[in-house]
Amino acid sequence: MKRHLPGRKGSLRLPLDPAWTSEDGYIQSVLSFATSSDLFRNLCGGVHILDFLTREPDLYTTVLPLEWRDWFDRVDVDDVLDLLLRTELRDSADVAASATSNPKHSPPSSLLEYVQTIRKHCLQRQFSPVSDNVTDMPRQLSVGMKTKKMHEVTNFAAYVDRLSEDVCQQFQEPISVVDFGSGQNYLGRTLASPPYNKHVVAIERKHHNIAGARTMDVHAKLAQKEKIMRNKKEWKRQMAPKNGIATPRPSPTITPFEEVDAEPSPAPNPMFAAARILNKDFGPENGSMTYIEHDVQDGYLENILYPADHSQGEEEQAPPDIVDSSTIPTSTPVPVNRNPKAMVVSLHSCGNLSHHALRTLTLNPSVCAVAIIGCCYNLLTERLGPATYKLPRLRPNHPRLEATGSAYDLHGFPLSRTLEDFCHPDADGDAQRGVRLNITARMMAVQAPYNWGPEDSEAFFRRHFYRTLLQKILLDVGVVKQCPDPGAAVAGGSITGRNEAGTPLIVGSLRKSCFASFRAYVHGALAKLKSDPVDGAMIASLTQNLTDDVIDDYEQRFMYAKKNLAVIWSLMAFSAGVVESIIVADRWLFLREQQDLVDDCWVDIVFDYKQSPRNFVVVGIKKKQE
Repeated sequence: MKRHLPGRKGSLRLPLDPAWTSEDGYIQSVLSFATSSDLFRNLCGGVHILDFLTREPDLYTTVLPLEWRDWFDRVDVDDVLDLLLRTELRDSADVAASATSNPKHSPPSSLLEYVQTIRKHCLQRQFSPVSDNVTDMPRQLSVGMKTKKMHEVTNFAAYVDRLSEDVCQQFQEPISVVDFGSGQNYLGRTLASPPYNKHVVAIERKHHNIAGARTMDVHAKLAQKEKIMRNKKEWKRQMAPKNGIATPRPSPTITPFEEVDAEPSPAPNPMFAAARILNKDFGPENGSMTYIEHDVQDGYLENILYPADHSQGEEEQAPPDIVDSSTIPTSTPVPVNRNPKAMVVSLHSCGNLSHHALRTLTLNPSVCAVAIIGCCYNLLTERLGPATYKLPRLRPNHPRLEATGSAYDLHGFPLSRTLEDFCHPDADGDAQRGVRLNITARMMAVQAPYNWGPEDSEAFFRRHFYRTLLQKILLDVGVVKQCPDPGAAVAGGSITGRNEAGTPLIVGSLRKSCFASFRAYVHGALAKLKSDPVDGAMIASLTQNLTDDVIDDYEQRFMYAKKNLAVIWSLMAFSAGVVESIIVADRWLFLREQQDLVDDCWVDIVFDYKQSPRNFVVVGIKKKQE
């Protein structure tokens, strides 16, 4: 039996905790909490893990209340994770009753209240497949996919199929699927194959991804290899060595011919095929694939999907010069669309690509629906303030580029006017307009704490402890510098770095053997840092006296901090569920604000969190133009 999608009148459009009876009540509460709670703001964007041991007092003492720390001292890290992620908390009375039998595990009431507040403000993730019998993926389609990717593609393909059926019935015409940022095109290939048989347009900027996808289309029997007619005898004669060197030369075509396989030929353009291959239920009889190599910079697609129309000089709606929530055409008349309808979908589009995909619904007459699953929130830019960066090479260093570096990105977060206009007090108590999430908060939002197990979480915490302790050593020997004014450091970054501005020192990935011990980690990290063409010589000079005995002494003196770091990192990852919820809610709010264009919009859960934690899909359906 197919499940009715939640985009229906009279139901909540966000997957909310049962405590909420309306989306507006939830939005007001979560934004108020995120902008007023000092503890939440510290755990999500206010502190950097590299600063854990470089401050006096350390972050653990500075950020967490004393009563919390006293309880954490009495329990193990697993007990902390159980409280944050697994223990069912009905009310304080239940907890007090359990505490009587085991006072050691009695958490303070303020900690319980914080845990309950975070859980209440996180969007729910209960996954229910769109159909009781989601189609198993045939072997020819699953080549190259891991278990996680197969779970994502099978479930999202079934969801898109169900959604497209509803949209087709609403608009009474066929709908093609546009895969935004298709990559290797696993999703598009599945939708174009039986039993879905969709006409799919895959938009991808990397040529090698398209080339690889075309080859896999042949394996999936969606395309045929192109045949080259060649005279075999004449070809061999031309390829015969001359003076020991093969020199092929062109020759006229001579029969008889032999067929030779070459590159797969592209399928016909599904945007036009869908208009002429119909059955009685407005669906295509056979699927097809079309690839468009394009670097997406905004949400305008009309000139990409229908280049013939533009080459003939037909009038089209041009993309706006400024992409801003206030300039999105909510009341501007949309030109009459003579082209086939399309639904834009995207499976884990990174950063601003999700924003571009959502804006296709408002910028393109032919796009009538969107279903977007985002990921990599750390790659989002910021619309209400200067951009913060994960990697220093992304930051403009030349003085002439300073204006660019401090410019606000009109494609970035937040999308909605609701978050843009939200008024709240800042850390100093002054009135501030707009909700901001810096790079550290957005990086924490891509964690998956509910998937942490005992073994992998211990290894995870150990790696973070090693990196934090290395930062302490590098600060003591002078490789990194302490920012004299923490408020002047790079937003969302560490207060220690290559310079006093907090420019981060990136170690990057290391071999697995480097994590066998702290001594091995230091040697592996320093070997990589010393190879840096700019700072390598300086680092080698300042660390030349860093012997194994010195390294072991650091580890022994600061071993107590390993558990403390695990506790605060767990709190950060747990709290960041609210950050992801705000980002997803902002995207839904953006669609809801387009009342003149959007008929309905909602957020649904399309994956099992254990398989794929980024499992929110934002769906929007355009109003039918009479």
